[in-house]
Amino acid sequence: MLVRVRQEVQALPRRLDLAVVNVPVPGHVNPTLPVVRELARRGHRVRYFTSEALAPTVASAGAVPIGYGAAVGPGVMRPPRSFSALARETLALGEAVLEGVLDELRADEPDLVIYDSMCTWGYEAVEHRRGFCFTATVALDPSFVDDAPQEFMHRGEHPTAVFTSRAFQPSPEMFGGDVRWVGYPPAAVSAVSAVSAAQPRTYAYAALGTLFNERPEVFRAVAEAIGGDLVMAVGRADLDAIGPLPPRVRVVRWVDDQAEVLRRARLFVSHGGMNSVSEALVAGTPLLVLPQTAEQRVNARRIAELGAGRVLFDEHPAPDRLRAEAEAVLASDAAARAAELGRTLVAPGAEAAVDAVEAAL
Repeated sequence: MLVRVRQEVQALPRRLDLAVVNVPVPGHVNPTLPVVRELARRGHRVRYFTSEALAPTVASAGAVPIGYGAAVGPGVMRPPRSFSALARETLALGEAVLEGVLDELRADEPDLVIYDSMCTWGYEAVEHRRGFCFTATVALDPSFVDDAPQEFMHRGEHPTAVFTSRAFQPSPEMFGGDVRWVGYPPAAVSAVSAVSAAQPRTYAYAALGTLFNERPEVFRAVAEAIGGDLVMAVGRADLDAIGPLPPRVRVVRWVDDQAEVLRRARLFVSHGGMNSVSEALVAGTPLLVLPQTAEQRVNARRIAELGAGRVLFDEHPAPDRLRAEAEAVLASDAAARAAELGRTLVAPGAEAAVDAVEAAL
């Protein structure tokens, strides 16, 4: 049973009726929000299938959230870390929610179904309808990932907007058809223009994302390894397990605006999630990536290939290895490479994604 989340919205002149069907995790929802705002600004009606936890965020962008109900529950969904386990869980969730999604669509037929590339039930919900794909990661090919589940690979059956740049996309020549790399929609020209060579980079910054951050041993090693001032956003990690830290290390649970924090950071120690990587590149901040999932390993390898940082494939990195890798990043031209890539992510942005959606009809 799906639940229509009640909200107060200002009536807009109706043009297109769109249904967005997405996986209910922040890393796939957040980059779509500027696109939803632009769709709403142009007068389109947007229904957005998501979880109860993410419904207020979706509503604030101008969409009407449709909850997945008990199949997802009230909390933020935490998917498994391996691609194979993620595929199994995603297929199981799809079996639980697909019929409810189809009931909603049949009762109020949209002009277009927009689905996330990893949302298997969104892809199935297209059926005889017109479809459009949002890819919140890079476009994936089996050659990028060991034991890659076919369900998450680029299908190419519908017009697709990939939320990165052609410059960051691995092997972009492999993806033909109607594929548009629109950059990172949350980025803005003002974000890049705010970064200048003269702006002081006064600290290093470390964060492991929103889902798998209960890693006190990693944060403790980072605090020991990274010299100078350090800000660590430790999420749900046990502060007592991290232990006492020197005054130069500031610990917070979360930061309100990570993009702003990154504009003053000289180094970002990151898990390598696509949103975090994109924010760092837009800020011109080089990365030391400690990937935790298969998707993050793809991003980490690309960062290293393009010279915007380095990667440690180590579940429990020792402080001396972290220190050596961090010093290597800072001694290189990684910051300049990051800034160069960041400029490719700013445009064409959300407006281009909406143009592609409209062109699909």
